[in-house]
This record gives sequence, C-alpha cells and structure tokens, in this order.
Amino acid sequence: MSTRITDSQNSKSKKRLEPRKKPVQGRSKASVEAILMAAAQVFEAHGYAAGTTNRIAERAGVSVGTLYQYFPSKEAIVVALLEEHLLETTRKLHEWVGHMVSLRHGLRDALTDYVQGIMDVHETRPRLQHILLEEAPLPPRLHDLLMAADAEAVRTMGGLLRLYPEFGRADPESAAYLVIHTVESLTHGFAAHPDERLLDSARFVEELVSMLEAYLSCSPGSTATRL
Repeated sequence: MSTRITDSQNSKSKKRLEPRKKPVQGRSKASVEAILMAAAQVFEAHGYAAGTTNRIAERAGVSVGTLYQYFPSKEAIVVALLEEHLLETTRKLHEWVGHMVSLRHGLRDALTDYVQGIMDVHETRPRLQHILLEEAPLPPRLHDLLMAADAEAVRTMGGLLRLYPEFGRADPESAAYLVIHTVESLTHGFAAHPDERLLDSARFVEELVSMLEAYLSCSPGSTATRL
C-alpha cells in the first residue's frame, strides 16, 4: 500500500485527507457515525468514483455543509473508514491471541480460528474492503499507523507461536510476519473477487491453514527438494 502514500510535502493534498475536527459532543459524534455509515453504503452501491459527498450527505440525512464541518473531502472519509478497518483487524488479532492462550488449542486449531476470523472481517463488506485497501489515498500519518500496527501484530503473534511445541521455525517474528501478511493478502483477495474463486470458503480456509501449518511446523533446511 506504500505506493498510494500521498506526498507529505503537498500540504493541500494532506489537508484533504485529514478530518477537519474531532467530534466531542454526543450529537457531533452521532453525526460523524452517520456520515461514515452512509459513506460505506454509498461506496458499496456506487463505487469510489461515483461516491460523491452529496450522495453521502443525503444518505446520512445531513447537509453537505455539516459533512464538510468534519471531513474536507470524500478521501478524508475513506481514510477514516480505513482507520476503523485497521482497528477492527487489530482487535481481532488480540482477541484471537487471548482465546488461544486461555483455551490452549493446538497449532492447527489456532490457525483455523485466526484465518476464519480475518476472513469474517473481509467477507462482511468485501466491496468496501476492496475500495479501502486498493483505491483510497493514504496520508503519511495513516501509513505510520499501519506500520506501527503491523509491527505490534508481528510481536504479538511471534510471542504466541513460541508457546506451541509444533512450531519449528528458528525466528518466531519472521514467521509471524509471513503468516499475518499471507492471511491478510489471500483472504482479502478471496473476499473481494468472488467471481474468480476456484474453492468454496470452507475449502479455502482448510487449504490455507494446511499451508501455514506445514510452514510453521517445518524446521528450516529439514526437507530436501524433490524433483
């Protein structure tokens, strides 16, 4: 996603991607929530290009002027939605780690729960997820937030992987990085392009878990290449 980072030197573009002000009062918070919910519905129904601020304001039941009090552009709204998505995936990861530590599932069951959890996030609103992850411009601040969340996720999962006796890799954090990005990329693509699926959802999860389990259980250099 780094290819979509907005030039930090372009102050005009940067301002278009940031909210104008943070809602404080209950009524203001309700207005912002209504705008974000309406924006998600408009983008899903009309796509990013046709998802105008007029359509978003109309769907939210507010004036365009009210919308602009909080967001200077539709790009800023998309950035806010992407922040919500990031918080949701981070919450899913921590929730999963907590469950796995308390339930003491084996590695395969743990991976199945993780893959299914991320799949659920992407399949909830796949068209919206595609717009957020593939089309929305990113300000440097959000890029930094994504990088920090990624580093935290790697540390968290790496610590969990150490607890499994089946885990055979030498570097838990490197393995965690590959698992997180493999699951995120493949589940996003699977949910965003239903017409291109070669597997149903259950088979997709099973095959992805098998691939990850084989990788995590295998010590580096322990298998010979077979022709």
